[in-house]
Amino acid sequence: MTSTMDLPTQRDTDNLTTTPDTDLPPSDLDGAATVDTTADNDTCSTDVEDTPLEELSDEERAALHATWDAEIDTIVWTDPDKVLLAENVRTDNAEADEDTTANFKTHGVKTAVNGYRDYDTGTIVVTEGQRRVLNAREAGCTVPIWIKTPPPADERKATIERIVNQLIENDPALRKPVTLADTARALKQLAAFNLKPAGIARKLALGKQGKTYVENVLRAGQSELALKATERYDLDLAQAAVIAEFDEAGDTDTAKELILTARTAPNNFAQLAERKRTERADQQRLAALTEDLTEELTTANVTIFDNSLPDDDGDARSLDRLRPTPEDEPRTELTAEDHASCPGHGAWIETDHHDEQGNQIPVAVYGCADFLAHGHALSYAPAGRADFTPAPTSTGTSVDHESSDGEDAAEQADEVAAARAAQAAADLERRKAAIIRKWVIKNNKDWDASAAPRRQWLAELVQRKTAPQGAQLFLALQKAHGGYELRRAFERNHPLAMTQFGLPDRATLADLTAKVAKAPTAGKATLYDLFLTLCAIEADLSRNTSRNTWRSPWGSAQAYMAAIIGWGYPASDVERKVVEPETEQEVIAAQLGDLATDPTSDRGTTAEGDEADGAEATGNDGFDHTAVEDPVHDSTAGVDGINRAGTYDPSDTETDHPDDGTDQEPVEQDTEAETELIGAAI
Repeated sequence: MTSTMDLPTQRDTDNLTTTPDTDLPPSDLDGAATVDTTADNDTCSTDVEDTPLEELSDEERAALHATWDAEIDTIVWTDPDKVLLAENVRTDNAEADEDTTANFKTHGVKTAVNGYRDYDTGTIVVTEGQRRVLNAREAGCTVPIWIKTPPPADERKATIERIVNQLIENDPALRKPVTLADTARALKQLAAFNLKPAGIARKLALGKQGKTYVENVLRAGQSELALKATERYDLDLAQAAVIAEFDEAGDTDTAKELILTARTAPNNFAQLAERKRTERADQQRLAALTEDLTEELTTANVTIFDNSLPDDDGDARSLDRLRPTPEDEPRTELTAEDHASCPGHGAWIETDHHDEQGNQIPVAVYGCADFLAHGHALSYAPAGRADFTPAPTSTGTSVDHESSDGEDAAEQADEVAAARAAQAAADLERRKAAIIRKWVIKNNKDWDASAAPRRQWLAELVQRKTAPQGAQLFLALQKAHGGYELRRAFERNHPLAMTQFGLPDRATLADLTAKVAKAPTAGKATLYDLFLTLCAIEADLSRNTSRNTWRSPWGSAQAYMAAIIGWGYPASDVERKVVEPETEQEVIAAQLGDLATDPTSDRGTTAEGDEADGAEATGNDGFDHTAVEDPVHDSTAGVDGINRAGTYDPSDTETDHPDDGTDQEPVEQDTEAETELIGAAI
């Protein structure tokens, strides 16, 4: 945007009191701005240029100075190539820019710059507004100059005055930009006149991305949550549009989670939004399947247990934790068919299971509502017992009896200890499996969702003029390696590159070749070469067989991800795992600590070391039917504690990963931000 300033209504001078002419000529939004470029307003372009001042008589010079005196506090429209730019405190971002130049070509310069007439040369010197002048030169339009009194002759005073004025002119604290809400309301008014986003963008001269900008503003304007969050937390417009998308769809929880992610882990924002879109469709499918399963169980007269009834402690247990009777050998299986006649027979409907394609599905997990009352036993309880409660000893008083009772008690203690150890080991394996399963589910779905943002970045990359630094070496290494990804892309005529280039669906290799052949420079040709290579690797990353790339990355995938991150791609956490993979052992240790190697270090038992109701150790062990306990640093935690569900591909069973010590710390969510987002402010 250009630098602007408001014109004051009036200024007093020693010899002249005038009201500035602030009525700039009207402009036609459909064409270039019309400006007044008459000679009456710019004598330096006529008299001074045609007749040097030193050749004028004293009378002519006095008349000319009188004319210039009359210009003070008025607006003079001038050719920007005929003015001088004073020294300026602004050196960074001081050059003309493409967007502002395009705007000036359409609308002209709408806000006057400040300058003064040099009485010795007749040239106008611009003191504030250098960017407007530079962009006006590029646009080929005149510039309005508010003529001020020339600076004092004292160079020190003049320099101080210039610096102060330039700082004030560019001080952001004195400039309040139009808010997103105001912009949205204005664009909605334009849209009400049947103007399409593309038409609004053209009238505002917004450039190549103008249509997208207008669409995002209009979308964000539909959500009060998105507007307020954007203004309060300085989110960008694209983020606001995505937040509004979910808020308007009634998914306020996800909208808040996106706000929190934008603040605390913005690199995950695009991937999270894409994942949530996929989940929305998955949830509809899952709800339909759950309804069908519920009807099936009801028809079979199977009691459906409420999810508030735990299946791993208390009276109710899932069948995989039980054996038929205390007399059965420990770990004897109790099947749903054998248990069907039990009065306590029922099932929980669990939705954290996945089919062979990785799609989330509901599953009936059968159990008993009261295993003790119905004669069953815990799977790992000692033989002859229903749980871990020691059997009572006799109360005899003889020495022999006391000795026998002591031996019995010791034997029972050993049996219970052994049973508990076996149970603890089994529980630990369940918990480890649950942690890894949750890790895989979450990251698999994150990986799927990361493809769209990466491809969008590739589409933007090819629009650059030249390849980024280091591209030549990257290309040389990839060509020397000659990986499968490149060969596959060559054999298939670069299908992804054609799509990212924006070629028609039926485009051929000849069309792609013609596109590349039109590269205007050697730098652009190198960029095309890089683009084709990156698309080849990207296409391979998105195949189903490459879904575990984040777990077991190979050389070209790591080189690809490291390269695009170095070239500015804001990789999400799951994508960074390709460069710095984490191992299953590290994931388990991060959540279980010492318990990962010592299952008895913290079992959560009662003070007596026993569970009074005969229950197993507390805590979710996460087997197929259990809800996995959220880790302390689980980055899936969202606004209002909403956890993100994931997908799971059972075919991804590889567990051997190099332990290189490069585990990436997960991003902790900002709980203060979470509280604020839930509050009345938003």
